[in-house]
Amino acid sequence: MDAIEICYRLRRSGYTQRAVATELNVSISVVGNVIHDRVTAHAVATFIAQKIGVSVQELWPQRYVFKPRGASARRGHGTADGSDGKDLPKG
Repeated sequence: MDAIEICYRLRRSGYTQRAVATELNVSISVVGNVIHDRVTAHAVATFIAQKIGVSVQELWPQRYVFKPRGASARRGHGTADGSDGKDLPKG
């Protein structure tokens, strides 16, 4: 669903972007940026999806997808290739 359709359906449900912003205590620009898929604000996206009767994944399929996190090399839990680094040559 594109941003125009989201705005239309939100308006049909009795909400404006300003009303969403006021109710969630965020700026109207945050609401607009979520609708236009420029930023991720899960609380705003969830609220909008509930008001227009669809899931967040239907509105923004690529944005709100669960991606399990692997071990991070920066935290000392492995290397960038996924190994633990113990079998790497020193030097």
